[in-house]
Amino acid sequence: MNPHGTVFGFKSGDKGPLAGEVLLVPLLAKPQPPMELVARIDKLCGDAVSELLAVKAVREEVGHLSHTTRSGPCRRVLLVSLGAAEKVAAHEIRNAAAATARWLTAERLTSATLWIDGLATSGVDQATAEWAIGLALAGFRFTGYKERDEKVPTRVQVYVRSSESGHVARVRPEIRAALTVAEAVNYTRRLAHEPGNVINPATLAAEARKLARAAKLKCTVFTADRLKQMGMNGLLAVGQGARYPSCLIQLEYRGAPRARATTVLVGKGITFDTGGYSIKPSSGLDGMKFDMSGGATVLGVLKAAAALKLECNLIGLIAAAENAVSDKSYRPGDILKMMSGKTVEVINTDAEGRLVLADALWYAQQKLKPSALIDVATLTGGVGVALGTAAAGIMSNDDALAGDLGEAGRRTHERLWRLPLWDDYKELLKSTEADIKNAGGKRDAHCIAGGMFLKEFVKKGTPWAHLDIAAVANPENGKGPTGKGASGFGVRLLIEFLRFRGA
Repeated sequence: MNPHGTVFGFKSGDKGPLAGEVLLVPLLAKPQPPMELVARIDKLCGDAVSELLAVKAVREEVGHLSHTTRSGPCRRVLLVSLGAAEKVAAHEIRNAAAATARWLTAERLTSATLWIDGLATSGVDQATAEWAIGLALAGFRFTGYKERDEKVPTRVQVYVRSSESGHVARVRPEIRAALTVAEAVNYTRRLAHEPGNVINPATLAAEARKLARAAKLKCTVFTADRLKQMGMNGLLAVGQGARYPSCLIQLEYRGAPRARATTVLVGKGITFDTGGYSIKPSSGLDGMKFDMSGGATVLGVLKAAAALKLECNLIGLIAAAENAVSDKSYRPGDILKMMSGKTVEVINTDAEGRLVLADALWYAQQKLKPSALIDVATLTGGVGVALGTAAAGIMSNDDALAGDLGEAGRRTHERLWRLPLWDDYKELLKSTEADIKNAGGKRDAHCIAGGMFLKEFVKKGTPWAHLDIAAVANPENGKGPTGKGASGFGVRLLIEFLRFRGA
């Protein structure tokens, strides 16, 4: 069984005759490509490209495919539209590659040659790398519990060719790096898709240990007994009704050992969310296995950072629990004393993510001394009401950190939109029985209330950002290279952030 779908491998095809069952030719639709470029490709495929262009087979729609056949060594040719030059961007290159990947698997092909001259003229930096990551992300299918479909190829070998001497050699490192990131994204997606009877706090901790061994990371798992000693009563309360108790998972990557700066990522790892006694409606309840997507993202970022040997220090924390319903579950009306000493009145047991994150954020500041603290969580349905699936919400106490994350999101097209954390919203958390309550009790500023709660557990002077990925972690629109299902949102964004911020 293969839980990853189709894997796309890349090899240099500079020398010798064309390899592969089809020639892939990405081209700008407008303006038409230079005749010199077309002529070079035509020599390989019996004028197929110029004939397709003559009948205007390449449209301005990004990812539009035009297919023809020829006799000779290159029997099949697929022209892929990159759209109009004035609009082409990195994410459009990935979308065009995703359309190509779906065509290749539908045609049951196992090899292809990619002619990269058209990508080079697109004006997009690292266009070939963007194409590679688009193919790799589109190839993902979670099929680990299904009988294998023999019609779908498990691997497609792509041979990279160019008419420019040395071009393939120059882009090869970019392709390798892109595929490393894509592998981490797909790893994150696979974890997010695992059902609740497979992934629980204990097995998620085991997965973290497995990753640590493979990537040479340091892994520490704080079990429930240790959490009790530490006073992490928010994390413990959320998981106290489940068979497998809560735990805190810590992974450490030291890529800049001489530097003092350390970025700490905190992921929400609710392996299944019933809502507790504030139980969720049955519609969509099966999708609550995705509530650990923030934790899965943290694991994916650690995996990619180690593989890329990024020059930074990075610690990942995953607050893992299952929000179950039983006679031991925490209740509305309960008052919890958090690790920080602050007391919280539980208004809604379905507002559990902020409770586990609050303890993890406080621990990070007390023990790890982060230079930047970022939490990633499927925290609120309200963020989807506010932003839809076009962007995740970001809330932050630091303009520089928010700006750097926003720019990383712009470059990767994992976009962020900043929401306010003004004191005006403190009213939403006022409690008559405790220091604060865990939910506003109304739909007003729903996602901001979540951010305001977390802010209560962030010390002054600690640069912190909260990413609410609830609407983008599992979008249903099926657009873009990842399609439907878990998107792995945040892995590429955070790797881009770490690359440019460094230590």
